[in-house]
Amino acid sequence: MRNAYKQLHIFKCVHEAHRGFESRMSVHHILNRKGCYPNGCFYFKWHCKLFKQGKPCYRGYKKMKKTCMGCRHFYEEKIHNHPTLQVSEEQYQDFVRELREFEDWLGEHRHKEWDIEGRLDGVKPLFQKHIYGKGEGISFSGFLLLFRTLFIGNTLIEDPVYIRVSTKTYRDLQLGAGDKIIARATLDLDQGRLVMTRLRRIEIPERGEAPFWDESRALVARETATQMPIQPEGCHQCPFGTLVDVEDKRERETRRFRQLYCLRGMPDFRACDIYPGYAGEAEMKQSKPSNNASCITYKVRVMKP
Repeated sequence: MRNAYKQLHIFKCVHEAHRGFESRMSVHHILNRKGCYPNGCFYFKWHCKLFKQGKPCYRGYKKMKKTCMGCRHFYEEKIHNHPTLQVSEEQYQDFVRELREFEDWLGEHRHKEWDIEGRLDGVKPLFQKHIYGKGEGISFSGFLLLFRTLFIGNTLIEDPVYIRVSTKTYRDLQLGAGDKIIARATLDLDQGRLVMTRLRRIEIPERGEAPFWDESRALVARETATQMPIQPEGCHQCPFGTLVDVEDKRERETRRFRQLYCLRGMPDFRACDIYPGYAGEAEMKQSKPSNNASCITYKVRVMKP
């Protein structure tokens, strides 16, 4: 079974909030989070006449704010966007049936404990970022185990599944890529991703590579990590590329999204010596890398019609 929510080949959207290379969006984002297919959504884009003329703001602002709304140089543009299908109507109907099967399975398995079995593909530190009006900070809260395929009960999931473990659990198990793991865990959904918690009754019948990460290395990486402006596929595959959950509390309503960080501290993926080894031949041939989660930065307010 595939995770239908994370499929990127179904929808495409050029909304400014997630316009990246190819503008591919996950099914979860389009159908569940925004609910914008097929009717679309609209937003108001702010403009400043002074900025457009290359002149400074007489109030001293460097960028537009809510307080700009009463200014005579302020105006807004209403923009209406519609996600479009990247597949034929017949293929979409086939996908809808696949989606319904996945959602039925998810409804029966979510929030329940299941036997799991799979081979660990990688381990990454688990960080959360909090943005406040006067600053921001990143906290370290354990490790994230990644499986490319995993048996959950009697079902083989042929898409990434993640397991969150505490620092103590990870330290006790000494997990590394290639380890075969048999255990029990509870299934949940996190922004379309299949995530499991409460790992217990753990068996490791086969060992793979020696563990790379530990708490000390993770804390050092937290201080030296750099944020990537886009999310190339190679960085996702790299053991040093990690998605950080972000809570932005600068507005009345908290915004939640993810940002990609390089735990090697590379300023740009194009300067990384190991990036080609994870990007794959198809990605390296492209003039621009694919941006698999270009909705990561919110620049505009989105409202449903």
